[in-house]
Amino acid sequence: MTSPRWWRTWNSSTVAGLSTIDVGVAVLLSALAAGLTSGVLHPSYRAPDLGTAASVGVLAMTIPVAWRRRWPLTAAATLAVGAVGNGLLFGTMVRCGAALPAVFLVAFSVGEYVDRNRSLPVLALCAGNVTAQCFYDPQLGPTVLILMLPILTGFFFAGRLVRTRNQTAAALRHRSAELRRQREATARLAVKADRARMAGDLDATLRERLGQIAAAATAGRETQSADPALTLQSLQNIEHSGRQILHDMREMVGTYQDPPNEPQPTLARLADLLHQTTTADTRLTVEGNPRTLPAGLELSAARIVEHLLLALEDTPTAIINVRLRFGSDAIELHVDGAPARDTNPEAALAAARQRAALHGGTVEWRSSHGRYLAAARLPLVSSHA
Repeated sequence: MTSPRWWRTWNSSTVAGLSTIDVGVAVLLSALAAGLTSGVLHPSYRAPDLGTAASVGVLAMTIPVAWRRRWPLTAAATLAVGAVGNGLLFGTMVRCGAALPAVFLVAFSVGEYVDRNRSLPVLALCAGNVTAQCFYDPQLGPTVLILMLPILTGFFFAGRLVRTRNQTAAALRHRSAELRRQREATARLAVKADRARMAGDLDATLRERLGQIAAAATAGRETQSADPALTLQSLQNIEHSGRQILHDMREMVGTYQDPPNEPQPTLARLADLLHQTTTADTRLTVEGNPRTLPAGLELSAARIVEHLLLALEDTPTAIINVRLRFGSDAIELHVDGAPARDTNPEAALAAARQRAALHGGTVEWRSSHGRYLAAARLPLVSSHA
């Protein structure tokens, strides 16, 4: 089931490279935990003379939720140390209302983002966290471990299920792309084979027709003085055969040309190109005065965007921003998005730069806060034109 677009937008946007929703949840849980330990929400939960210190210390049990997706191992380790440290420093105190949801969320992220060999030791850290909370929280107690540990394990395996689903979806997308390329290659081979056959037919036809022309010319030369009418007939036959050869060649050579399956990409159809090239949530912004540019320049600009998209994550939950700016002396293309996993962007970047160089343009590329940022500039008047 596809999640709503507003949810993907909120969940995929970042604050200093962290998920906005995770930062929000961490702040909410931290506020709840600080409210409990300080006595603001429930005065009886506040330990004597430890309200302020405990309110600060408890943040180690909630704040790591903010980076649970980007650094799940670090988040789990910080929560475990925080739970044990809070128990040793501040003793018995109610914190479970915020600290238990935090460790459950981190366990889910460990299952989703960490490979099997490393996930089990990290799950043990999460279990140690829950154990420490049950011993140091008067609302829980050691007997509650019978319930809390299965819940923790359930969150972990829910994350593993999501990981498996995402891997399966990625494998299916890769397989579909491979099948599409294979179909295209098969079609190209079929076209080449048909062209080879047509070339043979054309060669045989030309030999036959040229032989007829040569025979007519010989007959006309032999009867030139004896029978002028027959000579005229031979010349007419030569003319007719020549015209017929030209007509046949036009028809056969015309079939050699590749009929376009779809219109060449242009900047006016950039939104359609983004939709066809990637499954990510693409957002196109156009600035300046949009206008029709030379066909070669528009085609190169569209191809540059295609090349850059190959280096970015191609999943329905990913967000890619594309900004097209029409300037007085150049057009600018800005593309940013999360990097594709296990993909080296150098090949895509090199292809984009080669396209830009045809028009005296440039392509710059950098990484910032876990996202790739690319900027291409194509001058409208180029010495390469």
